[in-house]
Amino acid sequence: MKKILRGLHFQSVSGMDYYYDDCSGMVFPCPGGLKNTLLNQDADSLDRLEKTPPEQLEYWERFIQERHHKYGAFWAPGSFPQIPSKPDPDVLAETTARNGFRQLILTVTGTCNLQCRYCINSMIYPYSETMPSETMSLQVAKKAVDYYLDNIARIRRSDPCRTAVITFYGGEPLLQFPLIEEVVRYIREKKVANVLFTISTNGLLLDDKVTDFFVANNFAVWVSLDGPEQQHDRNRTTPGGKGSFSDVFANIKRFWQRHSDYPLLGFLVTYDWRSDISELWQFFKSHQEFKKSLFMFNPVGSHFTDYYKQFSQQERNAFFESVATIRKNLYAPLTDDDNDPLINFFILSPYRLHLMRKILGLPGRPEIPGTGTCLPGEKICVLPDGRLQPCERVPGLANIGTVETGLNYKVIAELINMYNRNITTQCSGCRIMQLCKTCFSHFWSGKDFCKPTPSFCENQVQWTGELLSEIYSLLEEVPGYYEEVMKIYQRRYSQMLSLNF
Repeated sequence: MKKILRGLHFQSVSGMDYYYDDCSGMVFPCPGGLKNTLLNQDADSLDRLEKTPPEQLEYWERFIQERHHKYGAFWAPGSFPQIPSKPDPDVLAETTARNGFRQLILTVTGTCNLQCRYCINSMIYPYSETMPSETMSLQVAKKAVDYYLDNIARIRRSDPCRTAVITFYGGEPLLQFPLIEEVVRYIREKKVANVLFTISTNGLLLDDKVTDFFVANNFAVWVSLDGPEQQHDRNRTTPGGKGSFSDVFANIKRFWQRHSDYPLLGFLVTYDWRSDISELWQFFKSHQEFKKSLFMFNPVGSHFTDYYKQFSQQERNAFFESVATIRKNLYAPLTDDDNDPLINFFILSPYRLHLMRKILGLPGRPEIPGTGTCLPGEKICVLPDGRLQPCERVPGLANIGTVETGLNYKVIAELINMYNRNITTQCSGCRIMQLCKTCFSHFWSGKDFCKPTPSFCENQVQWTGELLSEIYSLLEEVPGYYEEVMKIYQRRYSQMLSLNF
């Protein structure tokens, strides 16, 4: 069987050459002899270099073969990954019963008291269905909970420590706070052990009664906050166009006053090319309370939307130049007191994935090899009317069942088949498969799975090469940075591991 080289050459700022090997997940220093030998041996390489000098050839060929024998490095079959045939619905049902469900997401209402300009359910994403304005009934919520907990009970026979994760979502879920109270009470009455409740909210209705309830029930509370007033209010407005920052931040400060040591309050920060990252950084650093908080930074989604057409090339360039400048200021040695949100965003989160690739291994499942997508049914998103969807991040994706009938594995099998046919077949030989995080949400066009742009995958490869160059340039200057990143992530962000679904 034909073998191909699956990996990526990159260079640090100092000019050192490295090779990221996607087969083993390892990074090798890559002097000219190794680089030339690899490229000269690769039958598919278009980047042929001069023949390796004879005195080096034997050494480097032995080096390559030894690493391939011990770690599976460098060479992958040209047909990898093997794309499975259409999954058997019965086998999928057995797999889900054995391994799922990781999370139950209850979309308790489609209504929202804000009209954010980048909302995934707005018209800027034409492939998304408009979220139904109806409210989930207690009957639908109970059926969804029963279905989920029955599965958890089966899983716990072999995995007693499995956490049940139940998330309240919207619209704005706090518009239905009485329903949330009823659902939590219903679950508590069942005496289910090891349950984590989470909620994503815009914070407008985060009053004392609500926050006390969340703390009493150990909710992980994620509040959307895009930085200081001017930045937050640029996109997060009421239907009448009024900014929401003053009300939201007042509620956050009251939360802090009542529950100053609460560890499960986090913030969802959304940014675009007009966001002033430096100003945002100063805002989060100016309030000591944020040091105890968790953060997730996400760009406004760029796939299948014209949202970014509003920005000029000058704005785009200015944004990335400012980010590059800020990033350089983050390379000071980390300390035990560090909980800087930008360090989390620029270093801890992206660097962790790339530094832990050997531990994490290949993404995907046997049914969907190659990318980082979930298997539909591993988590369940329930719409207000009781329909089930694979994920809250892909509105408009085909329904995969109802709370009345459960998951429809024939529909799931067809969905997987469609994804494999249109996306996974193109993954063979990908140079960064172990680092791929793409999923259904990147490729769903409203009718089918496809790349949002022809250069999408090459852009991912280019971005990965730039990030690897950045990481190893830093490690050359501060060799102990790897240990610092891992230590702080493990100690201060172990909670995030249970919350980052």
